[in-house]
Amino acid sequence: MKMLNRKRLDQLDEFIGKVEMGFCCVLLVLMVFVVGLSVFLRYILKSPLIAGMNMATLMLVWMTFFSASAIYKQKGHIAIEFIVNRFPIGFKKGALSFVYIIIAAALVITVIQAIRLVGVQWYQDIVALGIPRSVLSSPIVITGILMFLTTIRHLIDEIGTPSEKG
Repeated sequence: MKMLNRKRLDQLDEFIGKVEMGFCCVLLVLMVFVVGLSVFLRYILKSPLIAGMNMATLMLVWMTFFSASAIYKQKGHIAIEFIVNRFPIGFKKGALSFVYIIIAAALVITVIQAIRLVGVQWYQDIVALGIPRSVLSSPIVITGILMFLTTIRHLIDEIGTPSEKG
């Protein structure tokens, strides 16, 4: 039963990761299109796209946070492992578990503060786009929650994996 739930959790996490990467790919294509169109309109037709750079910036922010979340799911983040890899397996598992607990705590704090930021920015506008400035900070909340869930999964994997003989 536990193995079935864990498998479902892994499948859900993998599906969310694919959705995140697909979303990032769409944003990248749109961003290249918008920047290219802006350059064309400004320098060839001498009629700039007023909101072009604001749209590109918005897409870049969203793409950055969602791609970070997708990469974190695959444990593709930056890590200094050469020191931890020299320790015995039991200590290594404990150290990695501690790191995941610290990451989870940092993500909780980040999400709480980002929610406050979204509340403040809700009443400010990105004038050129006519949308609330909170659209720039909302991916922090969304991906913070997704990364927190991923951290819990990594922690469960770390705790649940039997120690290897080394």
